[in-house]
Amino acid sequence: MNRGWDERQAEAFKIRRDRLIRAIEQAFGDVKRLDGITLHEAMVLDDYGSTQEQAAARLLDPEDRWQAVSDQTLVDCYSALSFLDPPGFRFYLPAFMRAGLRQFHPDPHGIRSACEFHLTRDRGKSLRKSDPAEMVAKYGFTLAQVQAIAQFLRLTIDFTWNHEGAVFEQAVARWEALANRRG
Repeated sequence: MNRGWDERQAEAFKIRRDRLIRAIEQAFGDVKRLDGITLHEAMVLDDYGSTQEQAAARLLDPEDRWQAVSDQTLVDCYSALSFLDPPGFRFYLPAFMRAGLRQFHPDPHGIRSACEFHLTRDRGKSLRKSDPAEMVAKYGFTLAQVQAIAQFLRLTIDFTWNHEGAVFEQAVARWEALANRRG
């Protein structure tokens, strides 16, 4: 696990990552997809596919538990977060977060970066104007889920150097404030 860190930093990352994966699994453990858009269906939307193509793509995602979605499927559908509806986003987000933590740096497929982007920018809003409370309402996140999201975003600040500086840190602080306020 050589990421340019010394042994102490690598161990600190591993401990926090593993603890956070458990928190994500617990917080999102019972989330159902319901009738939400699926990963492959989202990819068809990205490609401007037809309704028939969407229906066929939906059949490629039989999982009724997000824990059953493989990291490779997420890599294959890396842009799906942009095209999911709220039930689909809430269902697949923990799988993306977990995969992003497993392949944290250098984030070869952009999974972690996609999570960061979509959690700090509500659709149609900038990083500065996105409000986590609005996202919580839209996606129906619970307090435990908000706390896991805030921890995920904090980990990205603490262990990467590629985030977007002070504005990104302010966005993460808004998630943390929401997690603490609701607690």
